[in-house]
Order: sequence, then C-alpha cells, then structure tokens
Amino acid sequence: MKRKESFLLQNVGGENLLVPIGAQVMDTSGIITLNETAAFLWEQLEADRSEEELAAALAGGFEVDEASAAADVETFIAELRENGLLA
Repeated sequence: MKRKESFLLQNVGGENLLVPIGAQVMDTSGIITLNETAAFLWEQLEADRSEEELAAALAGGFEVDEASAAADVETFIAELRENGLLA
C-alpha cells in the first residue's frame, strides 16, 4: 500500500500536520495532526509497503516490540483507509 500524494506532511510549531493540496482541499474537513510514530509511518508509505514491512520499520525505529508495532500499524492503516488517505 502507498499513501495518496494529495497530502503533504508539514511540521509546524512542533506539530506534524497532514495538509491537503490540490483538489483534495475541497474533499476533506481540514488538516490532520499526526503523532511522531504516525508521521514516521506516513513517511514510510512514500513507497509501496506491506503492513509487515511497516511494523518492522516501526519496531526498528522506536523502542517497541514487533507485536505492539504490528497492532499499531494495523490501527493506523485502518484509520488511513477510513479517511481515504491511501492510494
């Protein structure tokens, strides 16, 4: 899976924000705030990645075990799908 290119990740005042661009501006309710791990996963989705690859990257980049990383990735991906943020 891969993220939609119609959102940019911006760090503003220490906050990670997903900002809609182009036609997507009209189709969303606004800016989405991401915590540090969600921003990390969003950046990983620049390339086509599986949930397993994302969980391994999360476990390697943060102090979290593989099982917790997999659960967090599953939740994050579900939210992205729900909000139409995956390509």
